[in-house]
Amino acid sequence: MATPSGRSRPDSQSGVLLPGDTLYEILLRLPARDLCRLRAVCRPWRRLLSDPHFIAAHAGRHPEPLVVGGCDTFPRNDGIICDVMDLSGRVVKSVRGTDDEWVTSIHLNFVCISTGRRFRLLNLATGAIFALPEELTEEHAAHERDTCRFHAEAAFGQVPSTGVYKVLRVLDRLSNDHEGQLYEVITLNGSSHAQWRGKKPPPYTVRFSLWKIVVVNGIVYFFSSEVQAQDAELDRIASFDLETEEWRASLRGPLSSLEEAPNWPHRHYGMDELTMSDMNGCLVVVHRSCASNLDLWFLMDFERGIWIKQHSIQVQLSVRDVFHVVRPLLVLNDGRIVLFYMGDDKGSLRIYNPRTNISTDATEVERSFTVGLYTGSPLSLANGAS
Repeated sequence: MATPSGRSRPDSQSGVLLPGDTLYEILLRLPARDLCRLRAVCRPWRRLLSDPHFIAAHAGRHPEPLVVGGCDTFPRNDGIICDVMDLSGRVVKSVRGTDDEWVTSIHLNFVCISTGRRFRLLNLATGAIFALPEELTEEHAAHERDTCRFHAEAAFGQVPSTGVYKVLRVLDRLSNDHEGQLYEVITLNGSSHAQWRGKKPPPYTVRFSLWKIVVVNGIVYFFSSEVQAQDAELDRIASFDLETEEWRASLRGPLSSLEEAPNWPHRHYGMDELTMSDMNGCLVVVHRSCASNLDLWFLMDFERGIWIKQHSIQVQLSVRDVFHVVRPLLVLNDGRIVLFYMGDDKGSLRIYNPRTNISTDATEVERSFTVGLYTGSPLSLANGAS
Protein backbone atom coordinates (compact mmCIF):
# COMPACT_ATOMS: atom_id res chain seq x y z
CA MET A 1 0.00 0.00 0.00
CA ALA A 2 1.45 3.34 -1.02
CA THR A 3 2.09 5.91 1.67
CA PRO A 4 3.34 9.50 1.55
CA SER A 5 7.09 9.61 1.03
CA GLY A 6 7.72 12.36 3.53
CA ARG A 7 6.99 12.37 7.26
CA SER A 8 5.75 15.37 9.19
CA ARG A 9 8.00 16.89 11.82
CA PRO A 10 7.09 18.40 15.17
CA ASP A 11 6.52 22.12 15.03
CA SER A 12 6.76 24.34 18.09
CA GLN A 13 4.00 26.61 16.81
CA SER A 14 1.50 24.10 15.47
CA GLY A 15 2.12 21.27 17.92
CA VAL A 16 3.21 17.72 17.21
CA LEU A 17 2.08 16.47 13.80
CA LEU A 18 1.32 12.85 12.99
CA PRO A 19 3.77 10.83 10.91
CA GLY A 20 2.73 10.55 7.29
CA ASP A 21 1.99 6.83 7.33
CA THR A 22 -0.12 7.17 10.49
CA LEU A 23 -2.10 10.03 8.97
CA TYR A 24 -2.55 7.95 5.82
CA GLU A 25 -4.07 5.07 7.78
CA ILE A 26 -6.37 7.38 9.73
CA LEU A 27 -7.66 9.04 6.57
CA LEU A 28 -8.31 5.64 5.01
CA ARG A 29 -10.76 4.89 7.82
CA LEU A 30 -12.85 8.05 7.36
CA PRO A 31 -16.00 8.19 5.19
CA ALA A 32 -15.54 9.63 1.72
CA ARG A 33 -17.91 12.53 2.43
CA ASP A 34 -15.62 13.74 5.23
CA LEU A 35 -12.52 13.31 3.08
CA CYS A 36 -14.02 15.47 0.34
CA ARG A 37 -14.26 18.29 2.88
CA LEU A 38 -10.76 17.63 4.25
CA ARG A 39 -9.28 18.37 0.84
CA ALA A 40 -9.65 22.03 1.75
CA VAL A 41 -7.38 21.74 4.82
CA CYS A 42 -4.11 22.23 2.95
CA ARG A 43 -2.42 21.47 -0.35
CA PRO A 44 -0.59 18.32 0.84
CA TRP A 45 -3.88 16.85 2.05
CA ARG A 46 -5.54 17.77 -1.22
CA ARG A 47 -2.77 16.06 -3.19
CA LEU A 48 -3.03 12.94 -1.03
CA LEU A 49 -6.82 12.73 -1.12
CA SER A 50 -6.80 13.21 -4.91
CA ASP A 51 -4.08 10.64 -5.53
CA PRO A 52 -5.37 7.66 -7.59
CA HIS A 53 -3.50 5.17 -5.35
CA PHE A 54 -5.13 6.58 -2.22
CA ILE A 55 -8.55 6.63 -3.90
CA ALA A 56 -8.14 2.97 -4.91
CA ALA A 57 -7.03 2.00 -1.39
CA HIS A 58 -9.95 3.87 0.16
CA ALA A 59 -12.40 2.20 -2.24
CA GLY A 60 -11.05 -1.17 -1.12
CA ARG A 61 -11.79 -0.29 2.51
CA HIS A 62 -15.22 1.21 1.70
CA PRO A 63 -16.79 -0.89 -1.10
CA GLU A 64 -20.34 0.31 -0.45
CA PRO A 65 -22.13 1.43 -3.62
CA LEU A 66 -23.41 4.92 -4.22
CA VAL A 67 -26.91 5.67 -5.46
CA VAL A 68 -27.63 8.47 -7.93
CA GLY A 69 -31.10 9.97 -7.75
CA GLY A 70 -32.07 12.07 -10.76
CA CYS A 71 -34.98 14.49 -10.81
CA ASP A 72 -36.56 17.46 -12.58
CA THR A 73 -35.18 20.93 -11.88
CA PHE A 74 -38.52 22.63 -12.54
CA PRO A 75 -40.26 21.90 -9.19
CA ARG A 76 -37.07 22.37 -7.16
CA ASN A 77 -35.93 25.75 -5.96
CA ASP A 78 -32.29 24.77 -5.53
CA GLY A 79 -31.63 23.78 -9.16
CA ILE A 80 -30.35 20.34 -8.14
CA ILE A 81 -30.80 17.79 -10.91
CA CYS A 82 -29.26 14.77 -9.17
CA ASP A 83 -27.79 13.70 -5.85
CA VAL A 84 -25.09 11.11 -5.28
CA MET A 85 -25.67 9.43 -1.91
CA ASP A 86 -24.55 6.46 0.11
CA LEU A 87 -26.94 3.80 1.39
CA SER A 88 -27.49 5.74 4.61
CA GLY A 89 -28.87 8.65 2.58
CA ARG A 90 -25.92 10.97 3.15
CA VAL A 91 -25.48 13.11 0.04
CA VAL A 92 -21.88 12.96 -1.18
CA LYS A 93 -22.33 15.23 -4.19
CA SER A 94 -25.14 17.30 -5.67
CA VAL A 95 -25.25 18.28 -9.32
CA ARG A 96 -26.94 21.47 -10.46
CA GLY A 97 -28.73 21.72 -13.79
CA THR A 98 -30.22 24.49 -15.86
CA ASP A 99 -33.83 25.59 -16.00
CA ASP A 100 -36.48 22.98 -16.80
CA GLU A 101 -34.48 19.84 -17.55
CA TRP A 102 -34.64 16.37 -16.09
CA VAL A 103 -32.69 13.14 -15.79
CA THR A 104 -33.88 10.34 -18.08
CA SER A 105 -31.36 7.63 -17.18
CA ILE A 106 -28.19 6.89 -15.21
CA HIS A 107 -25.70 4.36 -16.55
CA LEU A 108 -21.93 3.71 -16.39
CA ASN A 109 -21.42 6.77 -14.15
CA PHE A 110 -23.04 8.99 -16.78
CA VAL A 111 -26.24 10.97 -16.28
CA CYS A 112 -28.44 11.51 -19.33
CA ILE A 113 -30.21 14.87 -19.09
CA SER A 114 -33.06 15.96 -21.34
CA THR A 115 -35.03 19.09 -22.13
CA GLY A 116 -37.51 17.21 -24.31
CA ARG A 117 -35.74 16.53 -27.61
CA ARG A 118 -32.26 17.65 -26.61
CA PHE A 119 -29.97 15.41 -24.60
CA ARG A 120 -26.77 15.98 -22.65
CA LEU A 121 -24.51 13.37 -21.07
CA LEU A 122 -22.74 14.30 -17.84
CA ASN A 123 -19.71 12.28 -16.77
CA LEU A 124 -19.91 12.29 -12.97
CA ALA A 125 -16.25 11.31 -12.62
CA THR A 126 -14.75 14.01 -14.85
CA GLY A 127 -17.50 16.63 -15.02
CA ALA A 128 -17.33 16.55 -18.83
CA ILE A 129 -20.59 17.27 -20.65
CA PHE A 130 -21.44 15.91 -24.09
CA ALA A 131 -24.23 17.78 -25.86
CA LEU A 132 -25.87 15.49 -28.41
CA PRO A 133 -27.00 17.11 -31.67
CA GLU A 134 -30.73 17.66 -32.01
CA GLU A 135 -30.88 17.48 -35.80
CA LEU A 136 -32.19 14.40 -37.58
CA THR A 137 -30.05 12.28 -39.89
CA GLU A 138 -30.01 13.21 -43.57
CA GLU A 139 -32.27 10.32 -44.59
CA HIS A 140 -34.79 11.12 -41.86
CA ALA A 141 -34.62 14.87 -42.44
CA ALA A 142 -35.77 14.28 -46.01
CA HIS A 143 -39.18 13.36 -44.59
CA GLU A 144 -39.25 15.40 -41.40
CA ARG A 145 -37.71 18.84 -41.14
CA ASP A 146 -37.36 18.97 -37.36
CA THR A 147 -37.88 16.93 -34.22
CA CYS A 148 -40.73 18.96 -32.75
CA ARG A 149 -43.28 16.36 -33.92
CA PHE A 150 -41.55 13.56 -32.02
CA HIS A 151 -41.22 12.32 -28.50
CA ALA A 152 -37.58 11.32 -28.05
CA GLU A 153 -35.79 8.85 -25.80
CA ALA A 154 -32.08 8.06 -25.65
CA ALA A 155 -30.26 4.96 -24.41
CA PHE A 156 -26.55 5.26 -23.60
CA GLY A 157 -24.14 2.34 -23.44
CA GLN A 158 -20.61 1.07 -24.00
CA VAL A 159 -19.41 -1.57 -26.45
CA PRO A 160 -17.61 -4.12 -24.24
CA SER A 161 -15.08 -5.23 -26.88
CA THR A 162 -13.86 -1.73 -27.79
CA GLY A 163 -14.85 0.53 -24.89
CA VAL A 164 -16.56 2.90 -27.35
CA TYR A 165 -19.58 4.81 -26.04
CA LYS A 166 -22.69 5.03 -28.20
CA VAL A 167 -26.21 6.41 -27.89
CA LEU A 168 -29.35 4.98 -29.49
CA ARG A 169 -32.08 7.59 -30.02
CA VAL A 170 -35.70 6.62 -30.61
CA LEU A 171 -38.07 9.25 -32.00
CA ASP A 172 -41.75 8.39 -31.73
CA ARG A 173 -44.46 10.05 -33.83
CA LEU A 174 -47.08 8.34 -31.68
CA SER A 175 -48.66 6.83 -34.79
CA ASN A 176 -49.88 3.25 -35.17
CA ASP A 177 -47.75 2.18 -38.13
CA HIS A 178 -44.20 0.84 -38.01
CA GLU A 179 -42.85 4.05 -39.52
CA GLY A 180 -44.02 5.93 -36.48
CA GLN A 181 -40.63 5.45 -34.85
CA LEU A 182 -37.23 6.53 -36.12
CA TYR A 183 -33.99 5.00 -34.83
CA GLU A 184 -30.61 6.73 -34.85
CA VAL A 185 -27.16 6.00 -33.39
CA ILE A 186 -24.28 8.30 -32.56
CA THR A 187 -20.73 7.44 -31.49
CA LEU A 188 -19.10 9.56 -28.79
CA ASN A 189 -15.55 9.96 -30.06
CA GLY A 190 -14.74 13.38 -28.66
CA SER A 191 -15.48 15.10 -31.95
CA SER A 192 -17.78 18.08 -32.06
CA HIS A 193 -18.85 16.99 -35.55
CA ALA A 194 -20.33 13.63 -34.57
CA GLN A 195 -23.69 13.05 -36.24
CA TRP A 196 -26.60 10.68 -35.87
CA ARG A 197 -26.77 7.69 -38.23
CA GLY A 198 -30.14 6.31 -39.27
CA LYS A 199 -30.86 2.64 -38.51
CA LYS A 200 -33.46 0.20 -39.74
CA PRO A 201 -36.44 -0.22 -37.44
CA PRO A 202 -37.30 -3.54 -35.80
CA PRO A 203 -40.29 -5.52 -37.15
CA TYR A 204 -42.45 -4.08 -34.37
CA THR A 205 -42.39 -0.79 -32.54
CA VAL A 206 -40.88 -0.67 -29.08
CA ARG A 207 -42.54 0.62 -25.96
CA PHE A 208 -40.58 3.08 -23.91
CA SER A 209 -41.22 4.96 -20.73
CA LEU A 210 -39.56 5.21 -17.34
CA TRP A 211 -37.95 1.90 -16.34
CA LYS A 212 -39.07 0.21 -19.56
CA ILE A 213 -35.63 0.54 -21.20
CA VAL A 214 -32.32 -0.78 -19.90
CA VAL A 215 -28.78 -1.17 -21.28
CA VAL A 216 -26.78 -4.22 -20.20
CA ASN A 217 -23.30 -5.00 -21.56
CA GLY A 218 -23.78 -2.93 -24.69
CA ILE A 219 -27.27 -4.26 -25.51
CA VAL A 220 -30.31 -1.97 -25.35
CA TYR A 221 -33.46 -3.80 -24.24
CA PHE A 222 -37.06 -2.63 -24.78
CA PHE A 223 -40.47 -4.16 -24.28
CA SER A 224 -41.85 -4.79 -27.76
CA SER A 225 -45.37 -4.25 -29.06
CA GLU A 226 -45.03 -7.62 -30.80
CA VAL A 227 -47.48 -10.29 -29.62
CA GLN A 228 -47.33 -13.85 -30.90
CA ALA A 229 -49.90 -16.62 -30.46
CA GLN A 230 -47.84 -18.43 -27.82
CA ASP A 231 -47.31 -15.31 -25.73
CA ALA A 232 -49.28 -15.23 -22.49
CA GLU A 233 -48.03 -11.79 -21.48
CA LEU A 234 -47.07 -8.48 -23.05
CA ASP A 235 -43.47 -9.16 -22.09
CA ARG A 236 -41.78 -9.87 -25.44
CA ILE A 237 -38.45 -8.06 -25.60
CA ALA A 238 -36.68 -6.30 -28.48
CA SER A 239 -32.93 -5.70 -28.23
CA PHE A 240 -30.43 -3.57 -30.14
CA ASP A 241 -26.71 -4.40 -30.24
CA LEU A 242 -24.65 -1.21 -29.97
CA GLU A 243 -21.58 -2.95 -31.41
CA THR A 244 -23.13 -4.27 -34.62
CA GLU A 245 -25.81 -1.54 -34.63
CA GLU A 246 -28.40 -4.14 -35.56
CA TRP A 247 -31.55 -5.52 -33.99
CA ARG A 248 -31.40 -9.01 -32.55
CA ALA A 249 -34.14 -11.64 -32.65
CA SER A 250 -37.03 -10.89 -30.31
CA LEU A 251 -37.04 -12.66 -26.96
CA ARG A 252 -39.98 -14.15 -25.09
CA GLY A 253 -40.23 -12.70 -21.62
CA PRO A 254 -40.20 -14.79 -18.45
CA LEU A 255 -43.96 -14.87 -17.96
CA SER A 256 -44.65 -15.95 -21.53
CA SER A 257 -41.97 -18.61 -21.15
CA LEU A 258 -43.88 -20.34 -18.36
CA GLU A 259 -45.95 -23.36 -19.38
CA GLU A 260 -48.95 -22.18 -17.35
CA ALA A 261 -48.55 -18.42 -17.37
CA PRO A 262 -51.44 -16.37 -15.97
CA ASN A 263 -53.47 -14.45 -18.54
CA TRP A 264 -52.17 -11.03 -17.57
CA PRO A 265 -53.34 -8.26 -17.71
CA HIS A 266 -56.97 -9.42 -17.78
CA ARG A 267 -56.57 -11.54 -14.67
CA HIS A 268 -55.74 -8.53 -12.51
CA TYR A 269 -57.44 -5.85 -14.62
CA GLY A 270 -54.20 -4.14 -15.50
CA MET A 271 -52.94 -3.83 -11.92
CA ASP A 272 -49.71 -5.69 -12.71
CA GLU A 273 -46.53 -3.90 -13.69
CA LEU A 274 -43.58 -5.01 -15.80
CA THR A 275 -40.29 -3.11 -15.72
CA MET A 276 -36.64 -3.82 -16.49
CA SER A 277 -33.46 -3.42 -14.51
CA ASP A 278 -29.73 -4.03 -14.81
CA MET A 279 -28.70 -5.87 -11.66
CA ASN A 280 -25.02 -6.71 -11.34
CA GLY A 281 -24.61 -6.89 -15.11
CA CYS A 282 -27.66 -9.08 -15.75
CA LEU A 283 -30.96 -8.23 -17.45
CA VAL A 284 -33.80 -8.53 -14.94
CA VAL A 285 -37.50 -8.31 -15.70
CA VAL A 286 -39.40 -7.13 -12.64
CA HIS A 287 -42.99 -8.32 -12.30
CA ARG A 288 -45.10 -6.66 -9.62
CA SER A 289 -48.47 -8.30 -9.11
CA CYS A 290 -51.41 -6.64 -7.35
CA ALA A 291 -49.09 -4.27 -5.45
CA SER A 292 -48.01 -7.06 -3.10
CA ASN A 293 -45.35 -9.21 -4.73
CA LEU A 294 -42.19 -8.33 -6.64
CA ASP A 295 -40.73 -11.17 -8.72
CA LEU A 296 -37.21 -10.73 -10.11
CA TRP A 297 -36.60 -12.76 -13.27
CA PHE A 298 -32.93 -12.99 -14.33
CA LEU A 299 -32.05 -13.72 -17.97
CA MET A 300 -29.57 -16.61 -17.88
CA ASP A 301 -29.33 -17.51 -21.59
CA PHE A 302 -30.49 -15.20 -24.38
CA GLU A 303 -30.17 -17.72 -27.22
CA ARG A 304 -32.29 -20.33 -25.42
CA GLY A 305 -34.55 -17.80 -23.71
CA ILE A 306 -33.90 -19.14 -20.22
CA TRP A 307 -35.16 -17.06 -17.29
CA ILE A 308 -34.85 -17.87 -13.59
CA LYS A 309 -36.92 -16.27 -10.85
CA GLN A 310 -34.22 -15.69 -8.26
CA HIS A 311 -36.20 -13.57 -5.82
CA SER A 312 -39.82 -12.98 -4.83
CA ILE A 313 -40.19 -10.00 -2.51
CA GLN A 314 -43.20 -8.86 -0.51
CA VAL A 315 -43.36 -5.12 -1.18
CA GLN A 316 -46.12 -4.29 1.33
CA LEU A 317 -47.89 -1.55 -0.61
CA SER A 318 -51.51 -0.59 -0.02
CA VAL A 319 -54.13 -0.64 -2.77
CA ARG A 320 -53.84 3.12 -3.24
CA ASP A 321 -50.09 2.68 -3.83
CA VAL A 322 -50.38 0.33 -6.81
CA PHE A 323 -49.01 2.96 -9.19
CA HIS A 324 -45.99 3.73 -7.04
CA VAL A 325 -42.60 2.65 -8.35
CA VAL A 326 -40.53 -0.16 -6.85
CA ARG A 327 -37.17 -0.61 -8.55
CA PRO A 328 -34.43 -3.10 -7.58
CA LEU A 329 -30.96 -1.62 -7.98
CA LEU A 330 -28.40 -4.27 -7.12
CA VAL A 331 -27.50 -7.32 -5.06
CA LEU A 332 -24.94 -6.56 -2.35
CA ASN A 333 -22.00 -8.85 -1.63
CA ASP A 334 -23.83 -10.35 1.35
CA GLY A 335 -26.89 -11.18 -0.78
CA ARG A 336 -29.11 -8.32 0.38
CA ILE A 337 -30.98 -6.39 -2.30
CA VAL A 338 -31.16 -2.60 -2.57
CA LEU A 339 -34.63 -1.38 -3.61
CA PHE A 340 -35.86 2.08 -4.52
CA TYR A 341 -39.45 3.02 -3.66
CA MET A 342 -41.04 6.10 -5.22
CA GLY A 343 -44.33 7.45 -3.89
CA ASP A 344 -46.32 10.58 -4.67
CA ASP A 345 -44.05 12.99 -2.84
CA LYS A 346 -40.92 11.23 -1.62
CA GLY A 347 -38.96 8.08 -2.19
CA SER A 348 -36.92 5.78 -0.02
CA LEU A 349 -34.10 3.29 -0.24
CA ARG A 350 -34.86 -0.08 1.31
CA ILE A 351 -32.66 -3.08 1.94
CA TYR A 352 -34.27 -6.49 1.49
CA ASN A 353 -32.74 -9.53 3.20
CA PRO A 354 -33.77 -12.73 1.37
CA ARG A 355 -32.68 -14.86 4.33
CA THR A 356 -35.16 -13.23 6.70
CA ASN A 357 -37.62 -12.00 4.04
CA ILE A 358 -37.59 -8.59 5.73
CA SER A 359 -37.15 -5.14 4.16
CA THR A 360 -35.77 -2.26 6.21
CA ASP A 361 -35.83 1.43 5.35
CA ALA A 362 -32.32 2.71 4.73
CA THR A 363 -33.22 6.35 4.15
CA GLU A 364 -35.82 8.72 2.77
CA VAL A 365 -34.81 10.62 -0.35
CA GLU A 366 -36.15 13.60 -2.22
CA ARG A 367 -38.47 12.92 -5.12
CA SER A 368 -36.48 11.32 -7.93
CA PHE A 369 -37.70 10.42 -11.38
CA THR A 370 -34.98 7.86 -11.97
CA VAL A 371 -32.22 6.19 -10.02
CA GLY A 372 -28.97 4.46 -10.86
CA LEU A 373 -25.59 3.60 -9.43
CA TYR A 374 -22.22 5.31 -9.28
CA THR A 375 -19.61 2.56 -9.26
CA GLY A 376 -16.54 4.69 -8.62
CA SER A 377 -15.20 6.11 -5.39
CA PRO A 378 -16.81 9.28 -4.04
CA LEU A 379 -13.31 10.77 -4.07
CA SER A 380 -13.21 10.37 -7.86
CA LEU A 381 -16.31 12.49 -8.39
CA ALA A 382 -15.64 15.66 -10.33
CA ASN A 383 -15.04 18.63 -8.03
CA GLY A 384 -17.25 20.75 -10.24
CA ALA A 385 -20.21 18.47 -9.83
CA SER A 386 -21.49 20.05 -6.67
